[in-house]
Amino acid sequence: MSEMFTINTEQDIAKKFEVQPLPLYGEDYFMLRESMPEFDVSILPSEVTSKLIDRLKLTLKLYSGVGLSANQCGVKARIFVMGSNDFSMTCINPTITKTYGELVKLNEGCLSSPGLYVKIPRYETIDVEYYDGTGNKITTMLEGVTAQCFQHELDHMNGIHFTKLAGDASLLLARQRQTKLIKKMKKSM
Repeated sequence: MSEMFTINTEQDIAKKFEVQPLPLYGEDYFMLRESMPEFDVSILPSEVTSKLIDRLKLTLKLYSGVGLSANQCGVKARIFVMGSNDFSMTCINPTITKTYGELVKLNEGCLSSPGLYVKIPRYETIDVEYYDGTGNKITTMLEGVTAQCFQHELDHMNGIHFTKLAGDASLLLARQRQTKLIKKMKKSM
């Protein structure tokens, strides 16, 4: 796993890394419908890649997310970051090598679709491989929310938006709840 990323404020992150957050695009952004090309890991580690990873982490923290793919921010690269206050992962050229058990429907959202939450079938336990930001190949097992997030972000890398995995009725109800939530938020502003 990559190093812990524990900075308390967005200002501290920007100051430490001298980077700015990346723009976050919505679910209609064309890059979310494209499969991302493999990243040339022979150039790792590099200053350019480190800055990109730092900017992804800053954007993730700024929007209070748990996962963010480069293509959600307009960068054509097979890279995503996952994190919270407890851990941080940078995944370059990620793959799932093995799944365990049955698919389980889990509630899921996406930074590219604010306020939209729908149950999506995911494996609770997976074996994965990826390169971290320094070029080390990582092979590990992920479980629970971490496994769910990895699958969600990998789908982004493959041009699959999570709404495509939802049933029509579930998605319709989720969109209605999303509309109500957005109206409620606008009224409180």
